[in-house]
Amino acid sequence: MAAPVTDDTLPPWLQKPWEALARRGREGRLPSGLLVHGAPGVGKALLTRALVQALLCQRATGTELPCGECNGCRSFLGGVHPEVMTLEPEEAGKEILIAAAREAIEFLSLSGSGGLRSVIIRPADALNTNAANALLKTLEEPPPRAMLILEAAQPARLPATIRSRCQMVEIATPGPAEATDWLRGAADDPAAVDEAYAASLGRPLAAREILTDPDRMARWEQDREALTLLLRRPGVTPMASAMQRSLPESLIPRIQALLVAAQRLLVNGEPDAFGRQFPRDRLEDFARRMGPRRLAELSNQALGWQRQASRQLNPQLRMEDIALSFLEQ
Repeated sequence: MAAPVTDDTLPPWLQKPWEALARRGREGRLPSGLLVHGAPGVGKALLTRALVQALLCQRATGTELPCGECNGCRSFLGGVHPEVMTLEPEEAGKEILIAAAREAIEFLSLSGSGGLRSVIIRPADALNTNAANALLKTLEEPPPRAMLILEAAQPARLPATIRSRCQMVEIATPGPAEATDWLRGAADDPAAVDEAYAASLGRPLAAREILTDPDRMARWEQDREALTLLLRRPGVTPMASAMQRSLPESLIPRIQALLVAAQRLLVNGEPDAFGRQFPRDRLEDFARRMGPRRLAELSNQALGWQRQASRQLNPQLRMEDIALSFLEQ
């Protein structure tokens, strides 16, 4: 069951877009297509979930958050509301295919109970060309009381025809001070907040999960152990073995952040927030041994590793390739 949205879970940088959307939604003035976009981890899914639940809530009015207790809220939070469908890739990092898009189109065309019928597409930039084209006609000629809500971190990847038929709602990324102030509501220890924000690579919703979810914290600690071995460079086998215990989609962006931290240390003489999560002597020794040119080359390679993170590659060979790159000078 999804967690209810409350005053403490809706961060301050979402308040303004929330109030505008909630007011228009409860007045029946929302468009049939919304494209909510912003950086990963900024709260797009939280905002759209709150909006859809608010439109189903039988008690809240104006810009009030959904009550979380009425029949509409309970069925939504339980994932069984008959007027809501979520369209996502079958696996993380995969495309949304045309067959799934057609299911969403059919769902929107069904006659419901008279309320708003919504499809949330998450992430919309995972739609492949055929799926996006299939949805275009629905955006152009939507069924009565139907709404498509698209979430995207990279809206430019969507066809211009899709973007032009949606109202764009941009979620600005909060600064570190605003984000950490909000995160302190989830943890009393300022050092834990700073660590989680650094580990999340500046993504406040992901940082909150690290602070509140033991599994996310364990994943970060596993990644940090693997990254510390990369700094030590004891050899291909121990480095690759440690990395294989991590998830590529979380580890590889953090490898990129570690390389950037080493570059900044050489330039500024001080580690950045992510670099401070590792022994300073290890980071300094690694940065000096590699040098600025090799660090820049590795950073470019890491961009390629990130693009391949979702592909079904041999895990051992993938991590051995990364380990070998770190051993080269």
